[in-house]
Amino acid sequence: MRAIGSYVILRKQQEEVKNSMGLIMTEANEKDIRYKLAEVVSAGDDVKDLDVGASVFYDSAASSDIRIDGEKLAVVLDRNVVIVL
Repeated sequence: MRAIGSYVILRKQQEEVKNSMGLIMTEANEKDIRYKLAEVVSAGDDVKDLDVGASVFYDSAASSDIRIDGEKLAVVLDRNVVIVL
């Protein structure tokens, strides 16, 4: 599997989100969080500064989900990756 053009394929990562009182937020509460953590699986030829395996935050509102070999992945344009860790 390989991304083309300026598309990026991401594997969503689970992150433990705590509120100000230290309580762990559930997945239902995370819908309010727009930017999600993921790992780069593949980046198209037009994508600069993103390496496979890099951890990034991406705009989940601009992503599309796809299932490949039973694994749910996200597909975004490179401009929707906002932070590289």
